This record gives sequence, structure tokens and C-alpha cells, in this order.
Amino acid sequence: MPVAVATTTSRPRVLLLGESSGDDKADKSIRAIADTYTVPRGNLEEVAGYIASAVKEHGPFIAFGATWALGEKFPARFDESLLSPLFPGCKLLVTPGAGYEKTDVNYLTLNGCVYANSPFAVGQRTADGALLLTLAAMRGLTPQDNSMRIGNFADPSVRTLSHRSANIAIIGMGNIGLQLAQSLTAIGAPTQNIRYYNRRERVGCGYEWASSLDEIWKWAQVIVLTCPLTEHTRHLISRDALEKMRDSVIIVNVGRGPCIDEQALVDALDSGKVMRAALDVFENEPQAHPKLLTNPNVTLSPHYAANPDGMAPGMNAEVLENIIQFIQTGKPQTPVNLAEVAAAATPSA
Repeated sequence: MPVAVATTTSRPRVLLLGESSGDDKADKSIRAIADTYTVPRGNLEEVAGYIASAVKEHGPFIAFGATWALGEKFPARFDESLLSPLFPGCKLLVTPGAGYEKTDVNYLTLNGCVYANSPFAVGQRTADGALLLTLAAMRGLTPQDNSMRIGNFADPSVRTLSHRSANIAIIGMGNIGLQLAQSLTAIGAPTQNIRYYNRRERVGCGYEWASSLDEIWKWAQVIVLTCPLTEHTRHLISRDALEKMRDSVIIVNVGRGPCIDEQALVDALDSGKVMRAALDVFENEPQAHPKLLTNPNVTLSPHYAANPDGMAPGMNAEVLENIIQFIQTGKPQTPVNLAEVAAAATPSA
């Protein structure tokens, strides 16, 4: 039987993917306030079956939280094919990590279910990785590494930029973007040399907001993508956008791969319009464009900016903390669609 029972009282019932979060304190905290049941991690088809069995035998559940473990199988998406047995009883879904393009938020909203992500633990680590990739690209680390590997020493043709003087733009001033900006400032990047683009200004963040992408393209020498994948950000870096950018621009992406048109980027690298790129994510993961693999001016990272070793306990604890806060207050700590669920529940005049 794929369901482990934690308690048997009349308290709220919660279903978790994964027997343990890896954080003992969080595991004890949620079990102190809710009847907690678990199903094993697995692929989408396996977990769909586990959920259906759990609901049939022990449901309904007020909340479902997915926890992650390095090296274990995990559902490819969170949509009707996985979640339908949970409704109408489930009022909260929480998944690990910041991105949620694999979660059908509209489906959840239609079913009166609040969705929350868990961006903080993974965000801090991803910001650290973004800083590493940005500095590596600005200093030309990869072409110099390649130069030494073919028997030369320094390649004097490799141009560099200093983070203390270059214009650096961050696309997406969320948790990751803000922490990256603060890290750059901490190592000497002037505040006035960092600008960001969001659809809305992040008031009080301490950095200058650019109200349009065209403003960013004209100004920036280095562009770092930390944004999620949405209908607005797919191919945000397009052929047209690249043509508007400054010559010899550097592009870094730790957001989502499809935010960049990879063929357009390859062509811009070949022409020299883009001096270098550092990429942690790719348009068709786990494959990358073949020309990115052979270009010495591209630094590659296999979606490892967040340094997944040891990442799970903190990220999973956020999943459980969202559920705990939801049970205690009716609102998770990092809701994504709370306003939409509330609006859908309000009778029209």
C-alpha cells in the first residue's frame, strides 16, 4: 500500500509526496497540527495512481504538498492527469522550487485550489550560481580555460568586463534577481550600474527600474535572465531583441531555457553581436543546441546553478511551512493565485 499514515484524528488531513522532507523540524511541525499521509515519489503515472488510492482510502485532503529528493523520480507536471482525484476537497497545492511552468495554475484556480511555490531556499542558491556564471562570462573564463587546454597560456584576444564598471541588467526582480543584485553590490558593483526590468516596479528594492525592455537592450552590457517562463517571457530574447542590443553584449540565463530563442542566440554569437553567454537552462532540456556545445564563448551548466546537493531539506521545509501557515491562517506564505481563487469564489453582481 503506497500510503503511510501519521495519525488518525479529526484534524485536517494533508497528503505529501515523499515520506520525509529531509528537515526533521518541519516534518514534526506539520504532523503536530494535521493528520499527515504520504505517498512515494515516482513518475507522473505512478504518483497519479498513489494519489487516487490515498484519496479513496483516507481522503479528502485539504492540502497536497510535493517534496523532492535528488536522484529520485518526480512527476513531469502537476495538472488534471495527476491531481483530479484530490478535488473538490483539496484547497492548497504546494510544489518545491520557484518555477511553476509545469503546474497548471488555471486548472487549480478553476477548482478553487490555491497554489504556492517555494522560492526562497532555491532562490538563494540560484542567485549564487547566477553570480558565478555572470562573473565567469564577464571575465572570459571559459575561452581562457579552453586556451590552456589546447596548449597555450592566456589568450590576449579575450576581452573582459569588470562588474565594478559595466552596466548590468537583471530581467526579473523577484527573489533570485534581488539576491543577485545585492550580491553584485556586495562585491563592488555600483548600485547605479544595476538596473532591472519587471512588468511592475519593485518599490523600495534599491535599484533602478526600467519600464521597458527596449530601454534595457540599449543600455545594458550584461543581461541576466532570472525570470520565470510565462506567455510573456517565452523567447523574450528573440532575434528582434538581439538586434536592439549593444554590440558585444553578454547574456546569462538562470531563469528558464525557452526565455531565449537558442537559434537566434547561436547566430548572434557567431556574428559577434553577443560576445559571450553563460547558460544554466536550455530551450529543449536536456538537449542544448549543438552549436552552443562547441562555441568557446559559451559557459554551460546543466541546470545546476542552484547546486542541488543538499538543496532538498530547505526547499521541502518551505513546502511544509506553506501548508502549516495555510492551516493556521487560511493563506500560504508564498501564494501564486490567491487573488484569482478569491475572485472566482466571489459571486458576480
